[in-house]
Amino acid sequence: MRECVASRNVAVRALHHARHDRGFTLAEVLVAAAFVTIAFAAIGTGFLQGTGSVEIGRQQTTAIYLGEQRLEQIKAWSLSSTQGFSSVATGAACCADEAYNSIANYSRYRRAVTVTVSGTNNKVIQVSVFYFPVNPAAGNAGNERRVDVSTLVTNR
Repeated sequence: MRECVASRNVAVRALHHARHDRGFTLAEVLVAAAFVTIAFAAIGTGFLQGTGSVEIGRQQTTAIYLGEQRLEQIKAWSLSSTQGFSSVATGAACCADEAYNSIANYSRYRRAVTVTVSGTNNKVIQVSVFYFPVNPAAGNAGNERRVDVSTLVTNR
């Protein structure tokens, strides 16, 4: 009989506690909301930094492409021109600088060409590509940046 009464008392206490446990307190909810907010803010910040890094990489890759493109144009000029190798010089028609808005489909870039004589039959051609980095979240992201590409051209 005592076991039955003890068992009944445990069941009554459990039922009593269940009626008075109504969920989380306001303080618990606010702390949980603060943790969730901080987590989402951290994720958002990481996402923005990642997007910016991808954009910087894209712009640098484009600058390298434009530099290599100009080098190939100058090398082709030196091989096919009637004046050939001797016509490759800083400021010459083949090596003219290009300002912003003058490169087709790449208005945010400019190119400068420098030709340095290295011996009697060699010339070092350096193409510098300049651009203003653009941040996808905030527009213009700072000072003009520069990428240099160079090659050695030899007279045959």
